[in-house]
Amino acid sequence: MTVLIADDEIYMVEYIKALVEWECYGFDRILTAAGGSLAWKLIQEHQPQLLVTDIRMPKISGLDLSRMIEEASYQTKIIIISGFSDFDYAKQALRYGVSEYLVKPVLKADFEETLRRILQKSFGTDRMETELSGCLGDKNSIVVQVKNYVNDNYDKELSLELLGQLVNLHPVYLSKIFKEAADINLSSYITDVRMQKAAELLEQTNMQVQEIMKQIGYQKSQYFSKRFREKYGVTPKEYRMHKRQKER
Repeated sequence: MTVLIADDEIYMVEYIKALVEWECYGFDRILTAAGGSLAWKLIQEHQPQLLVTDIRMPKISGLDLSRMIEEASYQTKIIIISGFSDFDYAKQALRYGVSEYLVKPVLKADFEETLRRILQKSFGTDRMETELSGCLGDKNSIVVQVKNYVNDNYDKELSLELLGQLVNLHPVYLSKIFKEAADINLSSYITDVRMQKAAELLEQTNMQVQEIMKQIGYQKSQYFSKRFREKYGVTPKEYRMHKRQKER
């Protein structure tokens, strides 16, 4: 399914886009429009199953879009978002067949509840439960994919943005999903993998600490030593010395 998010304020578009895990609700395509005019073009081209739109936009407002959708007999469901709690706006929106009406600030819990109501009304409870039941499995699959990539590429740049691109998720969402499914922050997991590799190299090779540091993806020795001490309680040199004393 397709969702279109329309608002003349770009930050609001990005906020709504990142507010929920759209795929968990059955939406595999997210379209965005910075204003009503572009939104109407996208509606005509794609006829999305859901439109999330601000009520007040220049030229073509959210109410205009609602009226035009009704006149075109499109099956698009509509969530109107407004900074105005004026009841007259709500009545006008409902007259155009708007499915839901939310007042800013839009909170995650309220928005998710609204999505559930729309999906249950439009597609039935069974589909709704099926879509959501697949979320945890999808999360676990994403976490496995990210972990495998980190384990194979610990020596390279591993930013949230890069890993988000790897699994086609917003970095903020990836961080949230990883924490929920793996019970550890993604940044902490990356550090753990690198520190474990550093410990192995300290034990099994004669490489200099500076060489090991660079091989696992660090450039600053003080930062590397700090992270290593946080993990093992000693400096890299002390770690190597203690291990080798035990072997004697």
